[in-house]
Amino acid sequence: MMIPRFGFTSIDGSSAEVDNPRLAATIYAFDVPLHASNPYSTAVGDGIDGIRVTWHFEQSSPCGNSPKLIAKYWSDPKWISANPSHPLTLCKNAFALFDHLVLAIKQNRGFPLHFGAACRITNTRKAAVMQALGHPIIGWLRNEKVTTWCFPEAAATDALLYDDEKLYERLPDSSIAYLKGALLGHEAMTVAMKDIQFARVEHRGRVAMIGKHIPKKQLDQIEKILFRK
Repeated sequence: MMIPRFGFTSIDGSSAEVDNPRLAATIYAFDVPLHASNPYSTAVGDGIDGIRVTWHFEQSSPCGNSPKLIAKYWSDPKWISANPSHPLTLCKNAFALFDHLVLAIKQNRGFPLHFGAACRITNTRKAAVMQALGHPIIGWLRNEKVTTWCFPEAAATDALLYDDEKLYERLPDSSIAYLKGALLGHEAMTVAMKDIQFARVEHRGRVAMIGKHIPKKQLDQIEKILFRK
């Protein structure tokens, strides 16, 4: 059984709708599949900047994780504050940490140079996951192409777990699995949303059709990363 189990919550109609891609990616990380016959819808105009993509989910995951309840807790500061170690809280915090790191890169400030012993990470999403797990950044190294985030050497174990191709099989209910699933799922969804024309996604035996003409490499990326189990 996966944890945390939010429990089944009744949802009006046959699906839950989410237009926040970070929340949508987190719901995916909790293994709630897209609605098989109506996975998404788009809207333009009426003050919308660009195209708004709304993702439609099934009522719950196989173990009972409800998208409606996940969305409720995501938007509840009191619940987030009262549950600091919950994977949902960690996922939300990781997105905020990622934003902070991206801003530091753009402004080229915020962290001291570090040349000593360290666990070095060049993937900023991975660095945000490490931070969300409680590993502090002790400095960075930068050049025109790469930012290297420096963590205490004690972070090396989690860094190796993050890179384990079988992480989701070996530790499906670990915090790092939820975090990686959410951050990489969001990356894949963002790419897809920029050219949301076609994707065939399969999850736990269910197949959903998204749009019409997405390039195969984007399709492969979604199937490999977005649906993590």
